[in-house]
Amino acid sequence: MKNILIFILLLCTICNAQDTPNADIAKEIYSPSNKEKLAADAYEVFKTNKFLDFKNRETLIEKIEGAVYKKMDLNDYFPNKKEWDKIEKEDITTFEKESNAQYSYSNNTLTEIKTEFGSYNVRKEIKTIYNSKCFVILYEKKYFVGDNYNRTESIINEYTDDNQVVKITRKTEYPKKENNSQSVIRVKYEDDILNIASENGSILCEFIENKAPAESISKLTPNQTTDYFRYALIQQNIGAAKKHCTEKMAQKIESVLLPYPNITDINSLGGSGSFGEKVTINENWDIILKDNKTEKCNVVLRFVKQKNGWKIDDFEIIKKPL
Repeated sequence: MKNILIFILLLCTICNAQDTPNADIAKEIYSPSNKEKLAADAYEVFKTNKFLDFKNRETLIEKIEGAVYKKMDLNDYFPNKKEWDKIEKEDITTFEKESNAQYSYSNNTLTEIKTEFGSYNVRKEIKTIYNSKCFVILYEKKYFVGDNYNRTESIINEYTDDNQVVKITRKTEYPKKENNSQSVIRVKYEDDILNIASENGSILCEFIENKAPAESISKLTPNQTTDYFRYALIQQNIGAAKKHCTEKMAQKIESVLLPYPNITDINSLGGSGSFGEKVTINENWDIILKDNKTEKCNVVLRFVKQKNGWKIDDFEIIKKPL
């Protein structure tokens, strides 16, 4: 009987931990400062926005109480480069579904429901609701121990019409409600500056566009540079496209694009390349214009390695005959 009581007490302790049995012990060992909590709040905002705030930006400056807390090179911020064109094109019709989940559509939203099983007979019922662009509106996780309901953890996100998150609400609710908790992060946008406020205080996040391309060291491969260059053309952002070019090519890029003033999309159909001290990439592109006309083209990009990374030294668009 004594052993059973000990087991029950141990089980209760595990179930009340957020994710691991050692959560409370970890809190005693290390308690983050308010500044670290604010930086984590900012990260939560960027994650909820699918990191779209970082697009075409070089530097992030975080300021707390008027002083610079961190200055970060965004080229090194993520372990893997983000596929911006893929992220922005994604919607609930192209969403990659999991085989162990159930899906339903309603009012231009997608609901995903799945169940996860853990140790000590713990079960998690997880519901995620996405808006039309696959941004998370609700993430809800209900915990059960056997047949007994333990708690619900949820994240509720509110967005502007262009999918910029303005409010993140985190809740933990228990059956008896005595230990319920809630925290809120609010976001205000002004050009390239975000003001993020929470119970921890406020943090200003300023995104700096690279004003001197020659001084910025690109760590992209030629293939990655091609992807970013193509994305800039889709956005009709010639300034961003020039960042991936040598000075010679930057001066003539607009004349090369003159026959294609109304690009709305570019589909890369693959191609070939030769690699060495100099690199040449040949690709087949479908260039889609505003009138839905599609131009089938072969493009040739020639790269040279400079002090600031691989740059496009020559770019040709060769229209294929009908």
